[in-house]
Amino acid sequence: MKRMLARLRRRDYLAELQSLLYVALGLGAVVAVVEARAMAVRDPITVTVGAGVRIAPDAVTGLLPGARLDPGSDVQVLVDHPSVPQVAWHAVQVVPWYLLAGFTLAMLLLVVRAARRGDPFAAANVRRLRVLGWVVFLGSFAAFYAELWAGLELSMTVVTDPPNTGAQVPLVWCLCGLGFLALAEIIKRGRALQSELAGVI
Repeated sequence: MKRMLARLRRRDYLAELQSLLYVALGLGAVVAVVEARAMAVRDPITVTVGAGVRIAPDAVTGLLPGARLDPGSDVQVLVDHPSVPQVAWHAVQVVPWYLLAGFTLAMLLLVVRAARRGDPFAAANVRRLRVLGWVVFLGSFAAFYAELWAGLELSMTVVTDPPNTGAQVPLVWCLCGLGFLALAEIIKRGRALQSELAGVI
């Protein structure tokens, strides 16, 4: 037991977190390159439309008696040969989220590196966390509305009736942004308290 505790004390968790962030950034870059290549060669894209599109009852198979397609749900259709405008609207849907995720990982990496090399509670880290919090909070809403707008425009290219589509409200992203802001405020107040105690002593 003592050996395990001693080993845990010796472990550099910030170094492990930094390595994980590097891996995440690398994987994110690979995914972005693959997605960009798919857009460049106009690979098939998936378009989400409302279930208001006319679907024959016998078109959905494999359901047990008493089960049917929810008329209020969304349906995903595959566009085999997307046009340039369709690819552009698809890009508007996904690119903001890639940018937001990349910025978040990069800023977290800066914070962790600064914490390992110097004072983890430095004023620079407070500023970085505050910037990260606001960008994640506001950027998630911007990406959400961009996805919603592009989804509507994209669905208009595959249905004859007025489109009915939606997007998921980014609650997790919003909570992460608020968490970064709260962490920045906690560190800021801790620094202020530390300064007061140093002045008293």
